[in-house]
Parts: sequence; structure tokens; C-alpha cells
Amino acid sequence: MASTDASPLLRLTFLSVLIIGLFLALFARLWFLQVLVGDRYEALADTNRTQMVVTEAPRGDILTEDGQPLVQNRPALTISADRMALLDTHGDPVDREAELAIERLAMLLDLEVDEVMQRLTSRRYSPFRPVPIAFDVTPEVVFTVQEHRELFPGVVAETLPVRSYPHGELAAHIVGYLNQISEAELADERYADYRGGDLIGRAGLEATYEPSLRGTQGTRLLEVNAQGRVLEVLREAEPVPGHDLIVTLDLELQAVVERILEEGMIASRDFVRDDGRNLPSTAGAAVVLDAQDGAVLAMTSYPTYDPREFVGGLSEEYAQYLYHDEDVPQPTINRAIQSRYPPGSVYKIVTGAAFVEGGLVTPSTQLPCPPSYEQGGIVFNNWNRVHEGDMDLSTALMRSCDTYFYELAYQQWVREDRQFEAADRDLSQADIDEVVPEVAHRFGFGDRLGIDLPSESGGYVPTREGKHEQWVRTRDRDCRLADELEPGSYGQLVSEDRCRFGGRWRGGDAINTSIGQGETETTPLQVAAAYLAVANGGELLRPHLGRAIVSPDGEVVEEFGREVIGTLDLDDATIAALQDGLRRVVHEERGTAHQAFAGFPLDEIPVAGKTGTAEQKPKVPYAWFAAYAPADDPRYVVAVSVEEGGGGSQTAAPIVRGILEHLFGLRSVGEWEFLLGPEILD
Repeated sequence: MASTDASPLLRLTFLSVLIIGLFLALFARLWFLQVLVGDRYEALADTNRTQMVVTEAPRGDILTEDGQPLVQNRPALTISADRMALLDTHGDPVDREAELAIERLAMLLDLEVDEVMQRLTSRRYSPFRPVPIAFDVTPEVVFTVQEHRELFPGVVAETLPVRSYPHGELAAHIVGYLNQISEAELADERYADYRGGDLIGRAGLEATYEPSLRGTQGTRLLEVNAQGRVLEVLREAEPVPGHDLIVTLDLELQAVVERILEEGMIASRDFVRDDGRNLPSTAGAAVVLDAQDGAVLAMTSYPTYDPREFVGGLSEEYAQYLYHDEDVPQPTINRAIQSRYPPGSVYKIVTGAAFVEGGLVTPSTQLPCPPSYEQGGIVFNNWNRVHEGDMDLSTALMRSCDTYFYELAYQQWVREDRQFEAADRDLSQADIDEVVPEVAHRFGFGDRLGIDLPSESGGYVPTREGKHEQWVRTRDRDCRLADELEPGSYGQLVSEDRCRFGGRWRGGDAINTSIGQGETETTPLQVAAAYLAVANGGELLRPHLGRAIVSPDGEVVEEFGREVIGTLDLDDATIAALQDGLRRVVHEERGTAHQAFAGFPLDEIPVAGKTGTAEQKPKVPYAWFAAYAPADDPRYVVAVSVEEGGGGSQTAAPIVRGILEHLFGLRSVGEWEFLLGPEILD
């Protein structure tokens, strides 16, 4: 009986202890939340109550010196959508009505639903303002949204500023474009104040001058309720517009250069070579520099693209053209500064000066110009198959005599090899006087010139050490290709030679380098800068596009001008021989560019220049021509390169002539007609 009476008491005691324990746990949790971490949760609550909204700053304009806009901002009719009205916290439509509104919007804008959702959830925009879905919509689209608001809840039509490229493809590679910042860039401390989805200069001047053009974002501190609705603006800082950039580009000249390069290349394709093929002339580049200060007056790369296509997002069709069209070789590449080509005979100003510097000859030393030169059982031909007699440096340039340079290159190689032998053929211990690469660097080859454009290539100047290092890196691949490729084919023979002897600097390497072949690679801009240095008597100038950075209130923040980055350090007699030889290339009947300039008023406007034909087997040779004028008082330097354009005198020289005719007011671009020059493969 006693045990029966104790059972309810035991249960009551257990229940009491349980209730007291629960209250103690509750009070402990409350004490923890309110005392120990109270400050933290108070801050979180305050954060939920307030939201910071970033307002983009108007980006600075890019203008020419006479005030013509290259890039500016313009108002655009825009369809935007309220993310909070249409999507839940997971990024899905809040209900069936929102889902239908998104589908209707996609149909109205001719977009896929997934694309609308992607733009709607972009991290670039704050959830507290409508998100732009489509820019530059037609007024009809705006009317449809406004007249049928019941079908498009949360969708608004507004006018927003967008980046404008009023000249389309003109100067596209110089201007560049904007694109969303990448995850890798967001992790870079240089972009600490950027957010995911922000637009950033992706190429050209837009990229180089990004810090100046971007401006300072504005902020708005908002008070919101639990549903995320804005109650009040607590604090606001207006955005500060970006600075404007003034550039050296001559827009009229730029348009002329682009047209002449394109039309000349297309016209050259009608020429049928001896092998029965037409000249491909697949791509090209042209540079025009101010001979006084190195300012870029025009720079073009063909084929090109339209930066307007990047505004509001790249379409799938245009992306196909840019990146996957086999008939259009990489249109986004600025070939004037990014592509590396063998320079061919335009490089002879370097090697000719180097051989004089090395003491092998003087500018007046006479050497024979036979039709071929044999060394080590290999025959190296001159472009002209007859013996031209003895000649000095000036004449060798005028005639572009390969064998003149072959002989001197081999003599220099013998001297260097003796120095190498004296060090027991140990490159790390050898003191070799490699005069050609040393002088090449003085001319600006093998190094970036520092132009204010991104992705400039430094080209490549071959050396003994560089050749050995390259061989170590590629030996396994070359040996594999030598085994895999068809025996006796050009590729197989080259791979086999590289596999066995690729690390040695042989006489043939020196000989090929002497005429701008072999491993030597340059950019059209480097060639232009080198010829500018010859034209002005020995100063290497930094090419530049920027003239000044100007604040929104018109104050000049920074100016850019003539900058000497090196000197040729050649004696006056050598410089004079180079200048004389280049002048004779155009003026004398036997000069390799004389026929291309037939009828040009050389007495009034003397021109100095050099043809070049660079072999890229099995492709058709690449054509070069570099010139400055007037030869006795240089104002302009022009360099043109045409991929698979045949001889320099054939395609590149006539294009340069057309540019010079415009520069000196001799002929309007509408009157210009491309006339194919002689096929001199110098």
C-alpha cells in the first residue's frame, strides 16, 4: 500500500525537476543572448534594419584633342525588374504570377527565360532598386510594358546611362570595351572596392585608364522593415564622376588608315602567285606615329570588332564571330602590339648597325653581294639571283642584299664561338660579346615599349642562352613530333633538327637572324618605334595615346608628352648610313620600294623606308614596310604588316604610300586605289 502511495509523489517530483530544469535552461539561454552576446545580436538587428545601396558613378569620356568623343555615356531606354517583387530569397519566382511575368518579359525582349533570370539575379545590382534586363529597347517595348502593367508586375521602363561607342568599329582595339569583373580580379587587392558584377575596362584605353575613368561610387544608407521595404533614407553620398581622357588619336586619319589597310589587303587577294594560289592577306596592322613626340596618331588591326556589341551583354551570335569563326582570325587581338612576327628585312637596320658596332665593317666598307652564300653545306640565297657587285651598308639596305648580311653574321658568329670555346662551352662562365641582341635592345626590340595599352608584347630577340633554355623546355615535344610526323615532311625535318641540335647557337642561326628571320619576333609598334629612332637621329621614344587626364570640372590632372626611353648610341656615320640607305630604298630606281612609289612627288616630299618579306613556312610570306617622311625633316612614321601578304614591296609598301598620300594631302581616300607592287621577296 505504501509503494502505491509513493508512485504519484515520485512522478510529481520528477515532473517538477523537469520543469525547473527547462526554466533554468531557458533563463541561461536568455542570459547568454542578452548579456554575453547581446552586443553582437544588437548589431545584427541593426544591420537587418539598414541596408547600404551603392550608386554607380558616371564613367569618364574618352575624347580626341579637338573634343570629338571616342567613348561617352548616353541615355538608353531600359527595361528593368524589381527583384524583390518577383523572386524569393532563393532566387526563384515568388508565385505563379511572377513566373508568368518573367516568361512574358522574356518573350517581349526576345530572350530565353534562363537569360532573364540570370540578369535578374546579377550581383552587380542592389536588391533595393530595379535590375536592368535589357538596354536600348524600342519605344514599342516601353509602351507595351506601360500599357499592360497587370501582365508585367514588378517590371518598369526607365532611362539609364550606358557606355556609348559612337564610331562603332573605328579604333576598336584602341578604345577597348567593358565587361564584368572576374572572380580572380575580385580577389586582387587592386580591386578591393569592386563588387561582383561590376563592369571593368577589359581592353584598350578602357582597361589602361580604368582607375581614372571609373570615378567614385555613391552610397545610400536605407532603413528597411522586416519585409525589406524601404522606410527612410538615413544617409546619402553622391557618386563622383570619373575623369575624362584626352588622346592623341586623329579620328579622320584613323578612319583613313583603317580603310586603306582593309581595302589594300582585300584587293591584294586577287593576285595569283607563281604556285597558282592567290595571296591570302589574312590579317594586318598599321601604325602611324608623330615623329616629334612618339604620339600615336592612328593604329589599326584587321580584322576588327564592334565594342558596342559588349554593351548590355554579348550575344551568342556575336560571340561566335569573335571566338569561333574560322574565316575571321581572332578579331579581338590588337595585332599592332600583341602579335609577334618575324620582321624580315626591316630588321636590317639593326643588324647593319650591330656589325658596324662590332667592328666588323665601317659604314663605307665594300662587301660583295653574290646571289647565294654557302656555309656548313647549306646554301642561303639572296632574293636576287644575280651577282650585284660590291656595296657598302647604305647600298646593302637600298638593295636589301641578304648575302651582305650573311657574311657579316657568320664572321660575328665565329668570333662569338671562339669566346664560347674559351669558356669550355659553358654558357654560365662564358663572356660572349653578342652584339646583335645588344644593339637590338637599343632599338626597342625584345622589350615592351610601355605604350598605354594593355597586353603589349615585347617580341623576342634570340640569344645563345635563350635558345638553350627554349630547347630544354621544348625538347621532349620536338623529339615526339620528329617520331610522329610524316618522315621527310617539313614539320618532321624541323622537329628532328630541333630535337637533336635545338640548344646550340649555330652559324645558320646567326645568318637567319641577320635578315630578321629565325627566332626573331617583333610587333608592328616596335618596328615603327625603331624607325622613329633612326629618323630623329638616335632617340627611342615611348609611343603613347594619352595626352591628358581631365577632371569633371575641367582641371588637368595629368599630362603626357615626349618621353625618351633609350638611345641607339651609334656614331653619326652609322646613323647617316642608315638614313641614306632607307632614303635610297624609295628614291633610287634600284631601291626595292621605288616602283611602289612611282609617281609620288618625292622631290617635294622625300620618303625613307624599308621593305621586308618574312617567311613563315608553310604559309605565304608576311609583308612589311616601314617609312618616315619627309626624310629630311620627319613628321610621320608609318609601319604596316600584312600576314601572308607576299613581298613587302608588293602589298605593304602600296598601303603605306596611300597613308602618306593622305597625310600630305596628295589624294583623298576616295580617290585612292590599291596598286600591287612588284613581287620582291627580299
